[in-house]
Amino acid sequence: MNELLAEAWEKALEGLVLHQDRQVLYLNPKAEELLEVTREKVVGRPLLLALRDHRLEALALQGGERTLEVRSRTLRVRALPGKLYLLDETELNRRLEALEEATQALAHELRTPLAGMGPLLEALTPRTPQEKEVLDLLKGEVARLSRLVRDLSLTQPGPKRTFPLEDLWTRLERLLNEKLRGRRVEVHLPHTAHTDPEALFQILLNLLDNALKYGQDPIRLLSREEGGRLLLEVRDQGPELPDYERLFLPRHRGFQGGAGQGLGLYLVRRIAQGLGGEAHARRDGTENVFSVALPLN
Repeated sequence: MNELLAEAWEKALEGLVLHQDRQVLYLNPKAEELLEVTREKVVGRPLLLALRDHRLEALALQGGERTLEVRSRTLRVRALPGKLYLLDETELNRRLEALEEATQALAHELRTPLAGMGPLLEALTPRTPQEKEVLDLLKGEVARLSRLVRDLSLTQPGPKRTFPLEDLWTRLERLLNEKLRGRRVEVHLPHTAHTDPEALFQILLNLLDNALKYGQDPIRLLSREEGGRLLLEVRDQGPELPDYERLFLPRHRGFQGGAGQGLGLYLVRRIAQGLGGEAHARRDGTENVFSVALPLN
């Protein structure tokens, strides 16, 4: 078994550095490539000699997970006792940046024709129940496309103002009225936020919509302060997911599947980053937790 594991790590796409007492015990070929070192020259020698970066050394010794720019690469680094895992996300970030540019261009091009389609549909007078049904469907599709364009535009947020978070729940409850029927949703939003209210509204709308589609009751929407940040969490009792981080990649959904393009959580993270914050997901006991952390000031 040990030989099979060793062979697997020799061919792995993720870098691995094993260390003990600040000495390098092993690093695989991918770690050699990412750190730009030769293992024959660093195995058995000080850890810093292999890492050549005090941030990497501190993370290796203290534990945790971070994304760092190292040797002109974007590395996602995870440190466990005696182990340092390195994943190259340089190409992924380049593609995400290209996607961001494309979405902004798409939103700009769609905004004007969609704005004109709504009034045109409102001006039509259906003559039969069938025509009314088709017209209502068309109006619904135009409204859906308009919301998508607004989502894409909000990755570059607008002006900030101070407002109670409860104000957002009033709007969310009205918009999600049909989906909330028969569901158990608990809301506790005692805090005040200073940010772009439209951007934060869209974040919570996407998170709640996601929980109502895939989660199980009770669904809880909470706010709290922690470490100088405002945390907003949507919690549900859905099944544990195999990889929470990948849910934030475009066109990726959990094993629940479902309709849609898999952009909801990707947009949540992009909008949160535009507000100076971050979005994450994790398992906490029996709950899936989707959270956004924003600066208090």
